[in-house]
Amino acid sequence: MTQPRPHHPLATAAAWLLICALATVALILTTPAWGKILWLIAAAAALRAAVKYARPAARHASRRTGPQRAALVRLRGEVTASTADRTRRQLTDALATRPTALGIDMSKVELLTSDGAMAFLTAALLAREQGIAVTVRNASPQARAIMHTLGLDRLQHYRDG
Repeated sequence: MTQPRPHHPLATAAAWLLICALATVALILTTPAWGKILWLIAAAAALRAAVKYARPAARHASRRTGPQRAALVRLRGEVTASTADRTRRQLTDALATRPTALGIDMSKVELLTSDGAMAFLTAALLAREQGIAVTVRNASPQARAIMHTLGLDRLQHYRDG
């Protein structure tokens, strides 16, 4: 008795994408409007099926392996428009390691402007997408006010000490 072949979700998703592409070509080549509508529905259904099979495979591939740890980024100096790119890069590089949580230590930040705080918005949205909690530590009252004005307090937590 032969054993069934293992199910490969990405291969199934690729097959559905091929069907979607073929339906799209048929859509382009079909003249009557009702035919175009049918092919469009077929392409959309195939694309939906492809996403359905690819999504669990992508989740499985992105699961964290190894020891779970939090990342800590220590910022210093001024976080302004001129340093926002560097700050954004520091935060997104820390998130790229797929930590369990991201801590941002602002005890040595002298000034935070709204332009500089946009780096936090980028990182906070990326962290939310990945399910990573963000905690800002030791932020000055001025920095907290800027982040509150931008609505960042809904995306991250604050902690002193």
